[in-house]
Amino acid sequence: MFVGDSGSAAAPGDLGQAPAMASGLGHLRFRCTECGNCCRDLRVPLTQADLRRLVDQSGLPASEVVDWLPTDRVDLIGEPGSLVVLDHSSKRSLMTLAQRAGACRFLDEHERCGAYAARPASCRLYPFNPSFGSRGGLRRLRLLAGTRCDYARDGDNDPHALREADQQRWAEHRSYLARIEIWNRLQRHRARIGHRLHSARDFLEFLGFPERAETVIRDQ
Repeated sequence: MFVGDSGSAAAPGDLGQAPAMASGLGHLRFRCTECGNCCRDLRVPLTQADLRRLVDQSGLPASEVVDWLPTDRVDLIGEPGSLVVLDHSSKRSLMTLAQRAGACRFLDEHERCGAYAARPASCRLYPFNPSFGSRGGLRRLRLLAGTRCDYARDGDNDPHALREADQQRWAEHRSYLARIEIWNRLQRHRARIGHRLHSARDFLEFLGFPERAETVIRDQ
């Protein structure tokens, strides 16, 4: 799931579809050409697990890996549980992958991901939006829109690998939502008794990332 992503399918072009097995199966021929557009145009929400991988690989403090998007910059219809109550305003914020100069901070000068092995779960699955049946088989496959994607049509993606990536993404997402629920409940309690709300730095420490400097709300 990406901020700004409408969730609609990208134009299939000449990919075609399997006539019976699964809708959109031809999209398995997608191949990334490393154009870097998705790394510039989309904002990537992070989970606790995503952040742990990125911090461990990069050696950066968590505060330099995340940006906080206010609610007026976020379209999370049906997923309000991803928003975190912080002290900067009465509104909630979404923890996302930081950008620098209009692009993901890990996009290098060669248009490649500088943290590829530790990339967020949503990036691992992008641009695929799969759905699976009760027995685990691929039922439908769409390509997410939201940015211009100069992809090729000669790839060979494994539906079993997609299912594993999708299962991992949702497991990590559910675990993170549970942590947010606890945090937001504590914040509401502090507000009721008149105490100052905790900050973004405090939230990162709550997730297990002690920081040397407090993160700030960015409006890029």
